[in-house]
Amino acid sequence: MRRVWAAIALVFCIPQPVHAAQAVPAVVITAQQIALYSDRGVMIADGGVTLRTAGLRIDATRAAYDLRANRLTAAGDVSVTQGNASESGTGYVYDFGTKSGTFSPGATVPQYSTSDAAVVAQQAELHPAQSITFTNGQARAGAQFTPVASYTYAIPSPNAKDFGYSPVPSAALEWPMLLGSTANAYEFARVRYDRYNGGPGAGVEEHYARTGRGYVALGETMDVNGGRLDLAAYQKLNDDLSQSFTGSTLFGVRAFRYSLTSSGARGYTSLSFSQYNWQRSDDLFVQGNQRPVGRIASFRLQADLGHDVHPGDWPVAQDLRLTPGLHVDTSTLHIRAAALSGSFDVGESFYDYGRATLASTASFWASLPMSAHVLWNAGAAFSHDAPPFPSTYRTYSIGLTWKANDSFNLVSSLQYAHDFGQYFGTGRPEFTGALDVRVRRKNGTGIEVGTIVPFGGVGNFSRQAVLNFRFFK
Repeated sequence: MRRVWAAIALVFCIPQPVHAAQAVPAVVITAQQIALYSDRGVMIADGGVTLRTAGLRIDATRAAYDLRANRLTAAGDVSVTQGNASESGTGYVYDFGTKSGTFSPGATVPQYSTSDAAVVAQQAELHPAQSITFTNGQARAGAQFTPVASYTYAIPSPNAKDFGYSPVPSAALEWPMLLGSTANAYEFARVRYDRYNGGPGAGVEEHYARTGRGYVALGETMDVNGGRLDLAAYQKLNDDLSQSFTGSTLFGVRAFRYSLTSSGARGYTSLSFSQYNWQRSDDLFVQGNQRPVGRIASFRLQADLGHDVHPGDWPVAQDLRLTPGLHVDTSTLHIRAAALSGSFDVGESFYDYGRATLASTASFWASLPMSAHVLWNAGAAFSHDAPPFPSTYRTYSIGLTWKANDSFNLVSSLQYAHDFGQYFGTGRPEFTGALDVRVRRKNGTGIEVGTIVPFGGVGNFSRQAVLNFRFFK
């Protein structure tokens, strides 16, 4: 059981209501990658995007949901199906408030790095202007991401401040208690227990936001193994420029990341500094806008100029590297009700000590609606790094979303990982199964149970399992 049930995580640090009344039916979203940038007020789905709600289906290469404006923008190869009618184009904008949409050839989706995301997943359920629930994903905790079976983000009102996410990783069992709140801050305490991550403990967490342009969240935790300090901060300097800082200190680990990013009409640029104990990486990453190649595909150019410090590697204690690359998204291929798409990355890393290595990635994503309530999706990803740092990663996944009605929702998935250097005790688990079930009563109260379970003959199974419980009203 130690290797299977290593983490039992409550999703919320402070319970937030999810209202029963639904002004707009829920939207089921699947894609190769769905990332929430809560501090920027946007959720971005990238690669083979499928959105389904009552009487409406939208397929696109990329899509962005503006949390404050309650508006969806789809770009790339866009197909919109309402009833038996279907139209296509290069851009589409849908307003959930007015329940109306229009094709917009100039529609664009902003580009960010998943390093700045609060949550990353492949499946999500959106209740417009109310909440977003991600299943079987990765949530940011301090300077790292941790697996979550279920994560619900309550969408704030358009004029509300953003007080930031909880920077403290959830424990097996925890109970938060609000200590106080003002217009600019709130504070809560928690008691917690996790057999595999510190045993019993207690903590305090403070969140500050004087304006609508940034926040600071600080968490202090004490348990039988010692203490930890977690910090998350964000500031929006102007409409295009922002900076963020995340950090964690605990027994044997010191980690932080500072990032200055710009996302505008010319693309995305990020200057970041990351430290993990005695290792450091400095990166200047530049990414151009997506450009179409007729109706066949779209592409963007990108480059990363980096500086790595790794004093434990005595032959090369530090190095400079340059990695130019190309990213390509294919158009969506429709075979009856099914949709199939792919993406490709290729880049070459050049090091100042005379080495070079080629890295390539190919991924494919397919969705197949069986009915108005049942959706299958499947994907495969292949990644390869050539010598002098050879590695190969292969991932195969299949998932099922069954939304019978607003009272019952089930999401499940199975993943198979086959990597170079993967053996018992090291590397990703060979198999990972995930299941999330949500049941809501007529009065709006309900319960959600989700789990992620690793199994198979190889890989590291320690602290990889997750079990989430959530009561909502």
